[in-house]
Amino acid sequence: MISNRLKSIAKYTNGFDILLDVGSDHGLLPIYAIENHFVKDAIASDINETPLIKAKENFSKHNLDIKTIIFDGIPESNSDVIVIAGMGSELIIKILDKTLNNAINLKRLILCPNTDYYLLRSYLNNKFIIVDEEVIYDKNHFYEVLILEKGNSNYTDKELYFGPILLKNKSELFIKKYKKILDSYKSIVDGITDKFKQDEIRNEIKMIEEVIYA
Repeated sequence: MISNRLKSIAKYTNGFDILLDVGSDHGLLPIYAIENHFVKDAIASDINETPLIKAKENFSKHNLDIKTIIFDGIPESNSDVIVIAGMGSELIIKILDKTLNNAINLKRLILCPNTDYYLLRSYLNNKFIIVDEEVIYDKNHFYEVLILEKGNSNYTDKELYFGPILLKNKSELFIKKYKKILDSYKSIVDGITDKFKQDEIRNEIKMIEEVIYA
């Protein structure tokens, strides 16, 4: 059963030809994208062989001939849309740094890290344009999906923190996410002994309040 997170990610592949799912695990995203006619074909890659064996079994069950590649990062392919999800921002940055040049036909990059969206957006600034964003709630966790295309960008620090499109739209899930973060910060800030860290958290509290209560 595909998760709500993967369903939300998959819809942003619609209209492209070949999906490359990096860190595909059991291959549920490529199956869903093809069966819903979002893409014509797909490639599933993973650093380990074991999950790709399971992915091949799943492809066979759905009568799909989806190519699998064992590779650390983005393998060479003719894909025009790439998804990297289910890992931390630091690992995604490492993958992009080392292997993005392999994506010679890339038109859209879809990223959904587990953590540290500010770090990822900061890395992508001036390299990609964020054409869309979405907050997803799945299995008691908030995620953000970043949809990127090549181009020059120059986002402010505030836009990098919240996401330029998320900041503009302020969806219900966006507000819920940051109210939860706000409550968490307020519950710990007075107990922080490191003055620099405490001031940092207080500044974040102020910034979040200004955004969600504006």
